[in-house]
Order: sequence, then C-alpha cells, then structure tokens
Amino acid sequence: MSSEDVDDILLFAEEDDSALNVLDEQGWHILIVDDDKEIHTVTQLALSGVTILDKPLFFGHAYSGKDSVDYLREHPDVAIILMDVVMEEDDAGLTAVKQIRDVLHRYDTRIILRTGQPGYAPEEQVVQEYDINDYKTKTELTRNKLVTTLVSALRSYRQLCQIKQNHICLEQITSASACLQKQRDPAEFSKLIVEKFCKLMQIPNAGVFAIKGLTQDQNQIILLGGSEDYQAYQSHTLEALENGRCIRQISTCFKTKTHQLTEQDATLFLASQKYHAVLYVDNGINQTELGSYIEIFLSNISIALDNIKLIEELKITAFTDKLTGLLNRAGFIKALNRYVDDPAQGDVIALLDIAHFSEINHGLSQEIGNQLLKSCADRLSEKYASSCTIARVNADVFGLIGHQQWLGPEQIQELFNYPLLVAEQRFPIYFNLGLLTRDDSTVNGLQALKRADIALNKSKQSNSLNFAYFDESFEQKMAWRLGMVRQLRADFNAGRLQLWLQPQVSISEQKVISCEALLRWPTEQGNMISPDVFIPIAEHSGLINDIGDWVIEEACRHIKQLENRGFHKIRISVNVSIAQFRDPNFVDKICHTIEIFNVAPESIELEITESILMENPKVVIQALNDLNAHGINISLDDFGTGFSSLSYLNQLPISKMKVDRTFVQEMDTPNGANIVETIISLGRKLELTTIAEGVETQSQAERLAELECDIIQGFLYAKPMPFDDFCRYLAEKSH
Repeated sequence: MSSEDVDDILLFAEEDDSALNVLDEQGWHILIVDDDKEIHTVTQLALSGVTILDKPLFFGHAYSGKDSVDYLREHPDVAIILMDVVMEEDDAGLTAVKQIRDVLHRYDTRIILRTGQPGYAPEEQVVQEYDINDYKTKTELTRNKLVTTLVSALRSYRQLCQIKQNHICLEQITSASACLQKQRDPAEFSKLIVEKFCKLMQIPNAGVFAIKGLTQDQNQIILLGGSEDYQAYQSHTLEALENGRCIRQISTCFKTKTHQLTEQDATLFLASQKYHAVLYVDNGINQTELGSYIEIFLSNISIALDNIKLIEELKITAFTDKLTGLLNRAGFIKALNRYVDDPAQGDVIALLDIAHFSEINHGLSQEIGNQLLKSCADRLSEKYASSCTIARVNADVFGLIGHQQWLGPEQIQELFNYPLLVAEQRFPIYFNLGLLTRDDSTVNGLQALKRADIALNKSKQSNSLNFAYFDESFEQKMAWRLGMVRQLRADFNAGRLQLWLQPQVSISEQKVISCEALLRWPTEQGNMISPDVFIPIAEHSGLINDIGDWVIEEACRHIKQLENRGFHKIRISVNVSIAQFRDPNFVDKICHTIEIFNVAPESIELEITESILMENPKVVIQALNDLNAHGINISLDDFGTGFSSLSYLNQLPISKMKVDRTFVQEMDTPNGANIVETIISLGRKLELTTIAEGVETQSQAERLAELECDIIQGFLYAKPMPFDDFCRYLAEKSH
C-alpha cells in the first residue's frame, strides 16, 4: 500500500468520537469489499464500538467483486456494503453492483462505493448508471464522515425494511381474512385463527379461540377450537381446560374487555355484532412493532366471526324468497330432489307463470308488481300450504309439488277465478301452466324442473289451452333446437352461410333493375336448411344480429363486385329483423359498412315487415328516418298481411311497397284480384314503387302489368341463385 493511501486512512482518527456508544450485542451487518486487507483492518478499527440507531455494527469481509456476490448469497442480512471500485479489474466493484441488484435482487441493501482512483469511474456517470446509494473517494471519508454516511444509509435501510415488513404483514392479514371468510366449520375456523395469528406474530403455533354470546342464555364461554394442543377441548366450556393460568387470563379478558399481554402469553379481546371472543396464545408478542397489525387482524376476525355464526341463518336465506317468504329457486330444486327420491312427496310438479306480468310491472310500477306477487303467493298458500310445496321459482313463476288431486289444471284455474286484491283494487290473473307427472326417468330435481319448464313454454305456444303436460317429444324438439343453434353458430363462424340473389324485373323495361338478397344455409353434408326453420332459431338464440351485420356487408361486397363486372345501378334489397332495430348501434353500423365498402347508399334497400313496425313503432320509425336521411331506401314487405300498418303508412319514409305472394297467387279469384288492385292503386297514389313477389305464371305477370305494377319478382323469371349464377343471368339478359 502506498504512503498516500496510509495517510488517507490515518485521517479516520482525526475527529472527536465522544458521542458514540459501545454495545457488545449483534446489530447492523456491514460488508467491507476491498482487495487491500489493510483497508479492512483500518475501516473496522475506525468503526469499532460505534452504535448507530441503537444498534452496534458487525462486519463481513470480501476481497474481490466476485467474492462480495458470493458472500451476499450466503448472508441475507447485510445492511450496507462498503465497496471498492478498482479491484481484480478496473470496474470490478461496478460489475458486482449490477449483479447484486439485477441477479440477487438485493434492492434494500445500501451500497456505498469507495475509490482511491476516481478517474477510473467518474462520479456523475456512476451515479446515473448504477443503483448505488453513495459514492465517495477514500480521501473524503474521515472517521466522522464515514459514520455520518453510515447513519444516513442505515436510516434508509431501516425504512425500506419496515416498508417490506408492513407489506408482508398486510399480505398475511389479507390472505388470512380471505381464508377465514370462506370457512363454514367453527372448529376449522378457530384452528386457522390461531395458526394465522401466530404466523403473523412470528411465534410458535399454540393457542385457543373462545366465544361467548351476548344474551342471557349464551353466557357460557365456549372453546370453539385451536391449535393441536387444544383440539381435545373443542366445543367444551372454558372450565374443561386443564390450565389454570389460561382459564384465568381468558376469563379476565372477557370481563375487562381489554387485551391481557404478558411476557408469557397474550390474551386478545374482540367483539362482533352477536358475540364476544378471546384469542389466547401461549407466547408473548412484540406489541411495540406489531401492535397496529394486531388490531387489523382482530377486526377481520370479528367480521369473519359474524359470518361463521350466521351460517344457519344464511342456509335459511339461501333457500327462501325474500319478497314472498316462499322457497326460492334453489329451495325448490332441493324440494324437487326429495320429490324424485320419495313418491310420498306427490305425483305432479306444476309451474305457474303469470301472463303479462312485465306489462303490469312497467305500466303500474314495480311496487304494484311486487304486491301482486305477494297476493298471488298468499292465494297459493291459503289453498296449498298444508298439502303441497310452494315456491317462487323466477320473477313471475311459481312452482308447486303435490298430488294430482290438488294440482290439476282445473283446480288451479278455479283458485284464480276470483281476482286478487292489490293496492285496494281487484286484479284478474291470467296464467300459463306447465305440468310434469311422476316419471321414473327423471333422475334429479334439476331435470324435473327443466321438463316442467319445457311444458310451460309449450303452453305459451298454444292458442287454445293455457296449460300443457310434459311430453318426451317436447324435450326431443328442444334438444333438436339446441343442436340447430350450435350447428348454426358453428357454420356461421366457419363462413358456410351464403347470400343468394333473386332478380326483380321492371315490367315496363323488361330488364333486371334490382334483386332481393336471400339467406341460405347449406350444411357441411350438402343439405339446404330452409330459412323458415333457421331464421326463427337465429332470432331466438341472439345470432340474428351478427348474421344481419354479415348480410349487409355481403350485400355491399356484391354491389362492388357487380360494378367491377360492368353491372351498374343494380340495387340489392336486404331483409332486417326487429332484433336489429333493438340494437342502439344499428343505424351507425349500416352507415359505417356502406362507407367502408364505398358503395352508393341508394344501392342498398332495407325491407321491413308490418310485424316489425308494430312491435315498437316509435323506435322503428326513428331508425328508418335516420337511414333514409343517409340515402338508404326503405321497402315495406308483405303489405296487407298485418293489421295496423295503414295508420303508420304516412309516417314511414318508404319508397317501395311489396304485394305479398299470397295475394298474387289468389289473383285468379275475384277477391284476390281486387286486393292486389287496391294495394297497387294505393301505392301509386302514395307515389310508391310497387313490386309483386311470388309471380309464377305469365297470366299473373300480364294481369299485374294491366294494373300498372312496377316490378315483378318470382319463379316466372328466376329462382334465387348464388352470386356467380346471378352474374351469368344478368349477362344473358343483357344480350
């Protein structure tokens, strides 16, 4: 070592150290890293006897950057590293710093770089590029300055350790609370309380959990459970313990409602809404450092305790409908399971669905709707409380289990012949009824409910009866529908659906001026499924919106393809459903699609039926006006098959009216011809283009021409065809 280095080290003894205390106990772990052994000796001598933040220092030694990394792998408690920069290599210390941070992930340990050759590692560059906490030349570090630097670094280290400890404790409390909240068994609950608390306090797992009710008949102290040493006393009274001190501490804690903390043990009081409780552990705890966490932990136990003691009440609530006091759906399924297993429970299941309940609920208020449900429940209870099981299965559906003599359609109908009293008014009740008689093939309550529900849906489809008994054919049809839904969804996603086109011919010009887009579903096996079959399935399954969006896109794509092949101004009409109108983004999506494909808005025509218009006239008319404002044509399909469209006709922004095929096919009868003539005449007076669909004979075409119908569509000219066939058809007709 050079004389200059020795002089620098001797500076350690220059300043007064009278304020430093001496302690022999182990304290802060300081690692000295330097390839000069004399630096280790002098540094340790200079810091000998120093106490910082009430703890002494003890030292570790490494003589190269590589050795320092190996040392840290074995010693997780190093608080500060005094690291030389130039050792086995010029940047050995800097390389070690990167490994300590990036490989060992020792982010809490404070690193102070010391160098006698600052030129090898300029301070500004080092501080910016390396995660160090201080950088000093050895000439700067007099003894007092070295201590000052260590004090600052240790204060930072202690704060980081405290933050880490806080994080660990809070994580443990959160984890313990989540675990306790899930427990339903009091013994396991108590065992976990002791286990989690002892882990948090870092003490051996030994203790017991006791509770006492707040009412006079619950004044005994009961040991719910605890660690292995106390499991024999589970569910016993406190006096059963063979530990006088434990009995005394727990009793005192209940009496004073305050914690009892000693060096030997800890007895902690907590209160929930219905119980007082005490947690006793066999070891003293460090309340100074962990006191705040104790209260957080106990607070969480209080909440969990209320939950564990409310299990029975929750079981009752889980199976009871709050509004009516009857069984709810879960309770009904539980009762159905008993019914399936026990013939004595009855021989019939009935589901009663109040008709038009949503209209009552929305039109007269939810409060009136609730009163109606309660009144209906009361009427059922008056009749069946002693003989049948009664439940409110869904919002407006009641379930009954009993014998056929009580639950026949006639008996239930008779029960509601007299109107219900609701808010001092009499409400007549109309309902649909689904019935399932005992069947050995019903394997559980859920299946029984499903079959009764299928019967209920069947009764809603009937025009003559308001009830239906379950038949296996219903379930087969339901299974078929579900299979069709799955297949339709799969084929749609696989791109198997097709858009076929049927020409529409101008009578005056005798040429194709437009076409109707018709959806086709060829299956993977090559069969064609009728739109009359799959369109209702798409509507009920919710697929119709996605399919409808695709149809608009495909129509726009075909328009561009027609233009590219030289067929301009061929308009494509597309049918839309009421489900699409319910989509608040319906108009925007159509306009956006037209814009993306860069087609003229007037090239697209949307066809609506009277049934769509009548379901929600206000919404439909507003949407049609918005579409028409964007240049999109609107056509009224199947005119004359509905009942009320005439009253809305002057409000609709329509440009075309279609004569339904049923009227065209009856033109050979006097009344049929008169109806077609009336529709065409009305269209002409309203300045609407009229189109007749379903034209199959030349005589029909000639008669329509006489009546001045504008456009004809039907098998007389062409059937619906794939796009390429349609293009060939157009080419043939143009020559």
